Amino acid sequence: MKKKLYIETYGCQMNVHDTEKAVSVLSNAGYESTDYPLDADLILLNTCMVREKAARKVYTRVSQLKSELRTGLGASRALPLFGVMGCVAQAEAGRIFDRCREVRLVLGPQSIARLPELVAQVEEGFPRAMDVRLSKEADFLELEADRRNGKFVAYITITEGCNKFCSYCVVPFTRGRERSRPAERILAEAQSLAKFGYKEVQLLGQNVNSYGLSGSGAGLLPLQRVRQGGEITFAALLTLLARESGIPRIKYTTSFPRDFTQEIVEAMDAHDNLCEWIHLPPQSGSDRVLRAMRRGYTRSDYLEKISLIKRAAKDISITGDVIIGFPGESEEDFRETLRLVAEVEFDGLYIFKYSPRPHTPAAAYSDSVSDEIKAERFERLQQLQDSIQQKRYSRYLEREVEVLVERTSARSTLDFTGHTRCNKIVNFRKGGCALGDIAKVKVQECRPHSLYGEFVSKVI
Repeated sequence: MKKKLYIETYGCQMNVHDTEKAVSVLSNAGYESTDYPLDADLILLNTCMVREKAARKVYTRVSQLKSELRTGLGASRALPLFGVMGCVAQAEAGRIFDRCREVRLVLGPQSIARLPELVAQVEEGFPRAMDVRLSKEADFLELEADRRNGKFVAYITITEGCNKFCSYCVVPFTRGRERSRPAERILAEAQSLAKFGYKEVQLLGQNVNSYGLSGSGAGLLPLQRVRQGGEITFAALLTLLARESGIPRIKYTTSFPRDFTQEIVEAMDAHDNLCEWIHLPPQSGSDRVLRAMRRGYTRSDYLEKISLIKRAAKDISITGDVIIGFPGESEEDFRETLRLVAEVEFDGLYIFKYSPRPHTPAAAYSDSVSDEIKAERFERLQQLQDSIQQKRYSRYLEREVEVLVERTSARSTLDFTGHTRCNKIVNFRKGGCALGDIAKVKVQECRPHSLYGEFVSKVI
């Protein structure tokens, strides 16, 4: 009988994709997934360092699960094996064992392929197993099309790690230096997904538009020089996938402003299956704060990139991230951020209160902005973004949009829900189409973070 795996995933799309990889390699080792911790022989927490006190929350969650299991299982059988993977595992490493003795398995993002081996070590009697190695080699764990969690949208990793070393960011320390994946492997994965019926892929990386630019990029094998297009750049990769993948909708995240180019916009304009959405985080609107963050660009530089996007032939939606309350942020610095957000008019904005991360330079800075001020600034920025978002969303009233029908709505079993090409959530009443279809929907109502409409016709 197969053993059972229960896994909880926190954080970004890369962690979601890493969970798919973990499930796949453990399936090959005789495990099958379960949605119930009580059934599990192995419990994994796939962790993220973005949120404040991430490590503490991991320990709290392990304690909660242990209590639930003790109550549910009683004395009938031993507790399952606990493991922690992801960015918290990489950053905390052996300290997790010291602070949480129930955890016997720790592995970083680059060690997923070794999961079966590490689990076997513990099952064979070793008290614990850990692998948090970081490598500069462009070694990517590939996932077959039939091993995905979703049926209609799939993730494809194109880069791993980051070379930017922003002063607040732990990614270079948890996912290593930047590595780009060979173009022919990315194309082959996309083509395989198309054959399996996937309608949308999202290209993933900490900084997708630095694809092929990092030192490891020199080792990329050219696919006929990316079909005679010259350099292996992100724009060239987008063009290749648009022409040859067979995928109806291609999206990507996340972009870094310094590496974003006119060629990317031109590629998006040239190919209908490159969707109208760009996630381009400014993080701050203040030049002084941007220097302290070590972002490598100015407010003016960022707005120039926004101008490139807004001059595109396509109507491209722009989303971003902002950190408020960075050490030393003054009221005037914050007002500069408010002014930038008002000028850009983001379709969506993720707002984070600054909190220090281990190993980062900013962790040594004096956190001079009080929690009260952070909360007050968060609320002011959120109110501004809400008003902008209402204005941006209202443009879609009475318009028809293409929606990939992904699932039944969580709020009503009578409705389907999915995403537009520009990555907005749309709900509409069932009928006339099925899950996995791309449908035209006429927007009738704008809600704070979604649209509501009626089915018009099936596209694909």
